[in-house]
Amino acid sequence: MPPRPSAYGSVSALFGKPMPFHLFGDKPTLFGESHKRAALPVLVGCLFVPWLLFTATFWMKSFELRRDSETLANVLCNCLLCPVVAFAWMTSNMVQLRMDDNLQPRLVASGNGDPKPMGFLTATSLLAWILAISLGDFNYHSFMRPYYEINDLNVYPNVDPSKYVGSQLMDAGMIQFATGSVLRLDKSIGFKNDQVYCVAPVASSTNTNQSTYDFWAIGMNCCSGHLPDFKCGEYSNPSARWGLRLMDDSQRKMFGLAVKEAEATFKLKASNPILMYWLSDPTAEVNAYQDDGFSYFYMFTFGYFAVQLFLVLCAALTSAKLDA
Repeated sequence: MPPRPSAYGSVSALFGKPMPFHLFGDKPTLFGESHKRAALPVLVGCLFVPWLLFTATFWMKSFELRRDSETLANVLCNCLLCPVVAFAWMTSNMVQLRMDDNLQPRLVASGNGDPKPMGFLTATSLLAWILAISLGDFNYHSFMRPYYEINDLNVYPNVDPSKYVGSQLMDAGMIQFATGSVLRLDKSIGFKNDQVYCVAPVASSTNTNQSTYDFWAIGMNCCSGHLPDFKCGEYSNPSARWGLRLMDDSQRKMFGLAVKEAEATFKLKASNPILMYWLSDPTAEVNAYQDDGFSYFYMFTFGYFAVQLFLVLCAALTSAKLDA
């Protein structure tokens, strides 16, 4: 009798070598399926569906859509849970509860298909969605939100700190101070609360009678906290005359307390203090927020693809060994 030809579509037929599983046919497939069904589309689905779900959710929680309408972004992200629920429902239809020989309940395949690939797809899709929500929140609050908010604010050039008060520039994102503006390092101070929150007033070198100091350079852990030794940002750069506004709400209160401490210590007046990082080029710093946000997105997007690929390969190899 002539030898039996290889099953059409099997790995052995494609590559000419015997393999422990087949893409088609009645032998065990990668996930232990004994029905005649292509395993390659199943593998592709298990690889790309969770990854695409992760990427879409991550993007919506990180970028412009959330900035323009956080409610819409949240609704769309929740809608992406619908495929996960559908996968879970399909998995439940593929299993049924039966009693074994010892009268113990046991889940077995119902005959509607192999529940293993669909169960794997459900679990990894849910994992992808949860991770994307968490990583998207971090990316937005840490990088993209400061970038968007600063760009939405105004830029004020050639501001004399002795002639302006904070209430006049409440919508400032970046301020360029007039030539001759300096940091009054002798009136700097630090407020310690786990971290040291350092502040120093911006003053005009030509107006020695300045009484109000509403513009403050800030930094963390760059002063001792008990001496006027402010060493934050580009404090020693003579060409630094720009202030980049602090956008982190969680730090604003602590820096505000440092300003109040400076008011009491040096008998200053700061009615509406504006807290800023002292820089020579704030535009580069602002663009760095955007660059960091995109880098974070790309790193975790491709990183998750590698993780999903690893999980799919592990599941395939484990099933192949169990069915061997």
